Amino acid sequence: MKTKFKLSPQHIALIAIMLIACAVRIYALTWAPGGLNQDEASAGYEAFSLLNWGIDRNGIKNPVHLLAWGSGQNAAYSWLCMPFIAVFGLSVAAVRLPMAIIGCISVFAFYVFAKKLWGENFALVSALFFAVYPWHIMKSRWGLESNLFPDLVLWGCVLLLLYIKKQKPFYLYGAVLLLNFALYCYGTAYMFMPFFVGGMWIYMLCKKKITAKHFVLSALLFFVTALPIIMFVVINITDLEQFSVLGFTIPKMYQQRFSTVTGTGENFFVGCIGNLKDFISILINQTDGLPWNGFAKYGVCYLVFVPLILVGIIISAVQKSEHSFIVHWWTVCALLVIMVSEVNVNRANIIFIPIAYYISLALYTIAKQHKYIKIAVVCVCICLFGLFCKNYFNQHTSVISYCFFHSYEEALDYADSFDSEKIYVSASINQPYMLTLFYTQTDPYTYLKTRQVSNAQTAFETIDSFDKYYFYLPAEISADEDAVYIVNRDDTTAFDPQYFETENFRYYTVVYGKK
Repeated sequence: MKTKFKLSPQHIALIAIMLIACAVRIYALTWAPGGLNQDEASAGYEAFSLLNWGIDRNGIKNPVHLLAWGSGQNAAYSWLCMPFIAVFGLSVAAVRLPMAIIGCISVFAFYVFAKKLWGENFALVSALFFAVYPWHIMKSRWGLESNLFPDLVLWGCVLLLLYIKKQKPFYLYGAVLLLNFALYCYGTAYMFMPFFVGGMWIYMLCKKKITAKHFVLSALLFFVTALPIIMFVVINITDLEQFSVLGFTIPKMYQQRFSTVTGTGENFFVGCIGNLKDFISILINQTDGLPWNGFAKYGVCYLVFVPLILVGIIISAVQKSEHSFIVHWWTVCALLVIMVSEVNVNRANIIFIPIAYYISLALYTIAKQHKYIKIAVVCVCICLFGLFCKNYFNQHTSVISYCFFHSYEEALDYADSFDSEKIYVSASINQPYMLTLFYTQTDPYTYLKTRQVSNAQTAFETIDSFDKYYFYLPAEISADEDAVYIVNRDDTTAFDPQYFETENFRYYTVVYGKK
């Protein structure tokens, strides 16, 4: 007998939510924002270099952590970019697609997470809010490696909840691997993860949700898979040198950035309080001052919803859901990270998924009072989402694009078309060597052989030149030199129009000698 599949209203609602979520995270991914952030370019180029030559741009073979600028960059996102670059080539789309796809999956993961805690109706409200969540939308639309961290923790927590409820071991070991992989995403995970995973093991033992056998095996799995990053931290806080094992390199940074910025003694407590105040300020202002992280009123979690965070915490404390400890413990561990870190949205990113949970719980509690209130809640979310999109995809995209060096690629292509002996790039353009490496796809061996470095072996090395590209303007500019210049639009006054011609792009100008 054939059974007829029929979509329930809940299924239809979830499909609609997922379509909205995917559309806003993938639409116009290469031009909103336009250009490329220097950290995106770095992660993408490292993936390109590792994929094709097995070394990073500093010549290190298969590093578990990238040396990058000198003080390091996490490697996990570059690893995820490699298959996309293999298929699509090195491009803005190939670097941003992994984060966008992960963002889409996370909306569904948050739905499952919420459903396991409070049921189907709460899960739909949670999925709706998460789909239109400004922080998650903005971070999903560009390839900053640290923004992978909270999504992987969410996925790991979903598997932990499934293990707790179904007692199937593969959920437990899948959760351990995901949570462990998060260690390779961002430095704040080094503090967050031991506390969080340790607390979850204690919780499961107390609730008799894990046997001694699976506790020991999962702990052993976590330790073994975390060992490379543990060794990386150890050699970078001691005098030990980098070494290779099983084809991978545990690299030594020129300067490590593990120390906290809160100070010691009495200053430590003052610093912790100050960091918490800074985080509250971010919530109130809806931005940390960095345009790619937020903007006034709509930029992080919608200003009108900020009071709901406290409401959701109170509701969660009063109306206890089984296993909601996982969210509360996540929040506590995230607050510890915030207190010992100089705060911006990126460094505090691990807190924003618990924030989504508390806001969703408050919205759900309000919505279930009456069917008309439920409709009103949905309408408010959609209206706020519309206002966010109007701002983000219009004037705010221009602001981010300027910061992401939009039109530098076009200016560089035009300068390359002259086939000149030298191309000078104004030093006022931030990290132009990284963008140039990315867009020219120069192989790492040519780069290593020809690069000139000043301020060497520091946290942020200065690359003066490689190949025919020079990242400064000469002291004396001569029209007789076989050279082309890329400068900011405001820097053209250094060139005599009697001897030079210009070609303007959106934010940059190419200057070349008259023939």
